Amino acid sequence: MAPRAEGTVSAVAGAHGVRRAFGGTVVLDGVDLTIAAGEVVALLGGSGSGKSTLLRILAGLDGEATGEVGTTGTTAVVFQEHRLLPWKRVAANVALGVRGGSLRERLDAALAEVGLADRRDAWPAELSGGQAQRVAFARALVRQPDLLLLDEPFGALDALTRLRMQGLFRRLRAAHGFAALFVTHDVDEALLLADRVLVLDGGRIAEDRAVPLRHPRAVDAPGFGAERRALLALLNVPASPDR
Repeated sequence: MAPRAEGTVSAVAGAHGVRRAFGGTVVLDGVDLTIAAGEVVALLGGSGSGKSTLLRILAGLDGEATGEVGTTGTTAVVFQEHRLLPWKRVAANVALGVRGGSLRERLDAALAEVGLADRRDAWPAELSGGQAQRVAFARALVRQPDLLLLDEPFGALDALTRLRMQGLFRRLRAAHGFAALFVTHDVDEALLLADRVLVLDGGRIAEDRAVPLRHPRAVDAPGFGAERRALLALLNVPASPDR
């Protein structure tokens, strides 16, 4: 894939004409997008629409795509599964692949930020699902990313843990100012966390919609229901009468 020429100074990621096929099935067919510094963008779409494929391309994990793509600064990825190495303790998992003289300080700070300062010597098998995903966030934070790519990072969590992790994401974003592309199936989650929502359909970005809601956001805030119904309509999902 050819690197994209640098665009505006404030852009941390961009793609133009990105195409990806698996056999005879075209999943992405000319995707264009730009993510500004500090911006949180949610990516919605039906199952099989290519959301995770697009994220992997931006992360440099798919060399078979064509088109132009580029990122600036440091990129980190958080997947739906925590992907911790079971034979390494928490601290070693967070520090995996990271170099630098201040690594110990960065490691301690990252674990403290996700509320796991006292679990640095624990084995992954000793953690709950929510704790393991917090370790995955710490592993991203220790890299001091300019761009965070998240592939349904809360999809495997129970409802209450998911709400807590959404709150953690908001706090981390406010503290660090990183940009993020957030793949999710959850319209409410997209509206709670994102500055902008993209809808992927037919292999292209079918909708690019700013979220006009003020922070802090809640599902019962004025205007939330209308935005939710609009996004569900774009996804061809009927909204229930009481939402």
